Amino acid sequence: MKRWIASSQMLLAMTVLLQASAFAADAGFTQFIASLWPEAQKAGITRATFDAQTRGLEPDYKLPDLLLPGRPSTGAPSQAEFVQVPADYVKEASIARLAEHGRALMQQHAATLKAIEQRFGVPGTIILAIWGRETDYGRYALPYDGLRVLATQAYVGRRKDQYRGEFIEALKLIQNGDVTRKNLRTSWGGATGLTQFLPSELSKHGVDFDGDGHINIWTSVPDALASAAQQLKNKGWQPGLRWAYEVRAPRNADCTLGVPEVTKPISEWLREGIRAGARAAA
Repeated sequence: MKRWIASSQMLLAMTVLLQASAFAADAGFTQFIASLWPEAQKAGITRATFDAQTRGLEPDYKLPDLLLPGRPSTGAPSQAEFVQVPADYVKEASIARLAEHGRALMQQHAATLKAIEQRFGVPGTIILAIWGRETDYGRYALPYDGLRVLATQAYVGRRKDQYRGEFIEALKLIQNGDVTRKNLRTSWGGATGLTQFLPSELSKHGVDFDGDGHINIWTSVPDALASAAQQLKNKGWQPGLRWAYEVRAPRNADCTLGVPEVTKPISEWLREGIRAGARAAA
């Protein structure tokens, strides 16, 4: 009996200690959020908006890419397009399914896609492909409370400074009436909407294509697709130029060169033994 009482007391003490630790961490989070007010005010956020959206806000310490005491830093989950070989990333069954639905959407949104291409120079097929890969044409439900994600990443994420700004931009979106807090669902990294924008990217490239006075990439297909086209245009899209070529590499090719950061003229790739494959992406 004495052993049982001693064990119970130890368990109770440990529970109290853990609860106290969690309370201290959350108190630190609350203080951190309060410290963001001057930046938010400078960005045009009203006190009413700031208080309403941050009241009761709690961190999500289960997110990846956080720097937490006692927890190994695992970094961000690897994005499939950067770690999988093309044969795995571009699985024929998955692409066929997306393509079938994409063809139906091409007809459904034909007028919108035509107008987008006329204005931004980006073909409708490219924009639909982005929509399909990002959120399965809106059928994938983003799992996280966006404001909570951005606040947590700003507090204990590896890229704190970046996410401070993203948090403020998200408050702007809510204040402007572009999205409600309930509908601001995101990935673990804070990307949101049908075509997956970080709030700061939406601020730079967002388009009110349906003319209702709001940039709404959550429920307005015209706004989401036009914003994706504007982003491509602003980042250097050139109409009429192919964006990619399928190639065959020689056996002795340096695979570390096959990354977006390495760019060379086509003539130089040819001199190194790279040859065009059967198809080229338009």
